[in-house]
Amino acid sequence: MDDTPSVLDVEQISRLRELGQEDAGEMLRGMFQRYLESIPPQLTRMREALAAGNTKVLVSEAHGLAGSSAVYALPRLRHCCLALETHAREQRLDEAGALLDAVQRAFEEAGPLVMAELSAR
Repeated sequence: MDDTPSVLDVEQISRLRELGQEDAGEMLRGMFQRYLESIPPQLTRMREALAAGNTKVLVSEAHGLAGSSAVYALPRLRHCCLALETHAREQRLDEAGALLDAVQRAFEEAGPLVMAELSAR
């Protein structure tokens, strides 16, 4: 059995959509677009922190991105960020580069799926 979390939690997005009014789709698209645009600078800060061996910044950035990914229905991105946060917190930076690459991939997978899901309804 594959324990890899899904890229996108479609049910959670549906619940978010139900909270809004008729224009909820447009509002959600805008929120998600701004959120997705905020991630590349976070990834840059994480890469810089890793290169400098700054685990405090790496933990903080990974933790923040994990939390926001949960809110924005991106379980795989959250999972990857939590793994990176744990490794950084435990000073296990030997594997952190590969985990940061996994965070990057999860982000790249999520963006198009999120926008397609929000545009479909």
